[in-house]
Amino acid sequence: MEYFGVALKMAIITKSWRQFLISMALIGVLTFPLEQAVADLERIEVLDRKLVGNGKSFGKVGPYEQLRGRLYFAVEPNAQKNQNIVDITLVARDARGHVHFAADFLLLRPIDPTRGNNRMLYEPANLGEASILTLFNDAAKTNSLSKSIEYGNGFLMEQGYTLLWTGWSWDLTHSDERLRADLPIATTDGKTIYGRVTNEIIVRKKVKSARQFPRLSVGYAPLRTNDLDARLLVRDSAFGENRIISRDQWRFGHMVNGRLIYDPAFITLDTGFDPGSIYTVTYFARSPHVSGLGLAGIRDALLFFRSRRTDDHNTPNPILVSGGTFPRAIIAVGNGQSAHALQTMIHYGLTSDERGRLAFDGALLNSIGSGRGNINTRFSQPARAPSGDLDIDSPSFLFPFAATTQTDPVTGENGSSFDNMGKPLPKLFYVNTTTDYWTRGASLIHTDVDGSKDLKTQPSTRLFMIPGGRLEYTHDERQQDLSNCSTTLNNRPILRALLIQLDAWVTLDSEPAPSVIPSHATTTLGNLQVYLKKFPNVPRTRTPAQFFKPRRLNFGKRFTMQGVADVKPPQLGRAYTSLVPIPDVDGTDTGGIPLPGIAVPLGTYTGWNLANASTGAPDRLDGSGGSFIPFPRNEDERLTDKDPRISIKERYPSRKIYRESYATAAHALAEKGFLLNMDINPMIDRAERLYDQIMTHNPANETCF
Repeated sequence: MEYFGVALKMAIITKSWRQFLISMALIGVLTFPLEQAVADLERIEVLDRKLVGNGKSFGKVGPYEQLRGRLYFAVEPNAQKNQNIVDITLVARDARGHVHFAADFLLLRPIDPTRGNNRMLYEPANLGEASILTLFNDAAKTNSLSKSIEYGNGFLMEQGYTLLWTGWSWDLTHSDERLRADLPIATTDGKTIYGRVTNEIIVRKKVKSARQFPRLSVGYAPLRTNDLDARLLVRDSAFGENRIISRDQWRFGHMVNGRLIYDPAFITLDTGFDPGSIYTVTYFARSPHVSGLGLAGIRDALLFFRSRRTDDHNTPNPILVSGGTFPRAIIAVGNGQSAHALQTMIHYGLTSDERGRLAFDGALLNSIGSGRGNINTRFSQPARAPSGDLDIDSPSFLFPFAATTQTDPVTGENGSSFDNMGKPLPKLFYVNTTTDYWTRGASLIHTDVDGSKDLKTQPSTRLFMIPGGRLEYTHDERQQDLSNCSTTLNNRPILRALLIQLDAWVTLDSEPAPSVIPSHATTTLGNLQVYLKKFPNVPRTRTPAQFFKPRRLNFGKRFTMQGVADVKPPQLGRAYTSLVPIPDVDGTDTGGIPLPGIAVPLGTYTGWNLANASTGAPDRLDGSGGSFIPFPRNEDERLTDKDPRISIKERYPSRKIYRESYATAAHALAEKGFLLNMDINPMIDRAERLYDQIMTHNPANETCF
């Protein structure tokens, strides 16, 4: 009140009522005029509203409703918070100097918000889909929640979370089942911008026409269908020598009933695409979308939902309807591609506004590896993501990888992934499986770029590794094109427990468990030579000859400061030294959070799984999960097969003893906060079923479990 009086006297003396209003806004006496003046979400439009599951009641929280609609943004391109968005100053503006774009949104909230937990869980739509319902609720992957299987076990709803997804990527195909963003085009003084784009093609069987755009993606069409400067290259392996395919041997489009139909998403090759080979197509395109605005849309949408009562047109914030209140906290969750979107926001400082308000208070980034996605660059294609030996020339894995400041001894670059974030920092969980170490360079987020030493973890972060897990667990694991059976482990129970830990850290300042990762200090991290020396000689099991190591990429002089790649494909430089977890005597990776199936094993779980010979690339690593190689069932099988691993019967003389051992391991993990009680009995039952399958399975039968 003292400040109020001083400000009022100064206004009377100077007759500056504008200055008085600004002063009052700064101390919170008058918030709405200033808030609306700087707001970037201009309008919210609800297009559809319906009950979730026909009004199903989720525990004490009750029924949920689903709202689907559009968000309309008007951002100031010269604002400090937007300066790291590539090409934002090259977009057409309105009379006020604002840049406009729009995005889809999907919101699930308790019909009676007073029964919810007053927290919002947010996910950048993963390839346009709502994957956190799969991650935490064991639901089918979909944005339509009208059937019970689609909201799964209802875990997030029973916890009382309000759930939000927004579209942020421009390059997804238009569909009612996907959330996307309509992002503007960059021009130079109104003139068209041209540039090269690159895509990669692999096939599982020989075909004449193959898709060059990633799954669900529209990509950039070639400037001319008969572009003589377009190039198609082929190589036998990730770092093999490229060979040029003559331009008269291929064309844009695909074959239909013996006729070539133009379609920029496809390439037709006269001699056909061979399985195992890697094809790179490069051509000129026009009119780049400003992809970084999709991330600004995430930031501004979250700030709207957490702090504004209405949009600029007095449409109420749907969070506040029916007695709702602003969320006490917003927790973001990313899985694979959506995790890369969040990490890109972190890298470019797009996590808060100029007033220091955080868009999200905490984030769980799952299966992120060391990447941040090909998002905030000119002609970027967010749906294109490298893994293993595929798309290695995409600008997705770039220095700095870690939150700890370091210097790249090769390039001289210095910095950390947190350099552009202001204060306060969001609280972050980075979660990877062992597969992310083999195929996404995950070790680089906690070791130096030479792989020679461990880095100190930042106070606002926790790092976790889950041995034997996979990016997307499914209930029907088939061998398909792989040499080994896919992992049988389900890491979702650990993710549910980690979410509860992160929530308590964000809302109650309750300290979470310390980081659990492989390291030099615990001798659980090493190079391929150390790994292979430790790995047991398991019969009929091929071991990897390589794993993913991000390369230093030279995209030209304008790339680092302007995000413009003049060299495509880029010049490949020296690889960063990523490392992998070291195996135990059974061949299972060490150093992470051990699921009960790891602590009480029925076989070897690895972070890698090799393709089989039918793919044409038998040394290629599967990017989605590792292997499960069952132990011999008994001593006779072990001796006959000369398997160095102790048999199941020697470990657990009876089914009862196995169950009891597994249950003990599950309860011990729950004591440490890495399992919820609700998951223990279902996990025990699932483990018993696997035990029965293995013990009745004929080893000569190559089918999987």
